[in-house]
Amino acid sequence: MERDNVVEERVKVSVMLNIKKSLLAGIGGYFLFLFILLATKSISVFIQASEELQLEPTDFILPFIGFILLSLIKFLENFKDSEIM
Repeated sequence: MERDNVVEERVKVSVMLNIKKSLLAGIGGYFLFLFILLATKSISVFIQASEELQLEPTDFILPFIGFILLSLIKFLENFKDSEIM
């Protein structure tokens, strides 16, 4: 009975750790995608001297693709690794 509780606790901790790692990877993906987007816009401003750097709301919404992709990739990677052990 006590062994089952220990196993359940380990599973809970493992799942929470996998979720935490995937969320951190997602946040990193969001900022990476945002950086690439802003760097591309700023380079285009330097190339086209008459244009101003304009940030739009979609510039901050679009990087959620990076958040979702990297968090899913990391979650599935952690899930695969925990299945092997």
